[in-house]
Amino acid sequence: MQNHSEMLVEDSEEKQVPFFPNVLLGEASFAVAIIGLLVIFVSLFPLKLGDKYDPLNPPAILEPEWYFMGVYQVLKTQNVQPIHGILMMVGLGVFLILVPFLDRSSERRPLRRPIFVAIGFIVIVEFLALTIFGYMSPGQTGSWSNLQFVEAFALTTSVAFCLALLVLAASKRTIAGVHR
Repeated sequence: MQNHSEMLVEDSEEKQVPFFPNVLLGEASFAVAIIGLLVIFVSLFPLKLGDKYDPLNPPAILEPEWYFMGVYQVLKTQNVQPIHGILMMVGLGVFLILVPFLDRSSERRPLRRPIFVAIGFIVIVEFLALTIFGYMSPGQTGSWSNLQFVEAFALTTSVAFCLALLVLAASKRTIAGVHR
């Protein structure tokens, strides 16, 4: 009869999977599948390049690339001073850099880290909303007196907070299930 420690050693040896070729093959096939999906979507929905820039005849509305559109929308919101928008974006960047130092938990499952996951959902949804609203209203300044801007802001903020509450509720349910 085997003792308990010998059984644990055998169980841990059985669960180990060698990196080469098993894990590497799985990761490589996943990468090829993602690249294949990217090729399919690019060929089905090609992106039209903009007109060539003519410095003698500049366009009436200058818009940044998509990855700067959310930040640009923050900066062009009425009553937001440029320095306040810049400080807010720098603060968000510093917070993202400090997250690994602030969340020192050894747990890696997202439902066991509800506060940072909820903050992440709020930031992502708000940034996507600002990006989409920036594309929907080229050249317009977001104004709190504009009903469309207020509705879009209220809708995306409520969606972000509902997602955050959903994460918090799911994490409480997960933690309560573990303690039973």
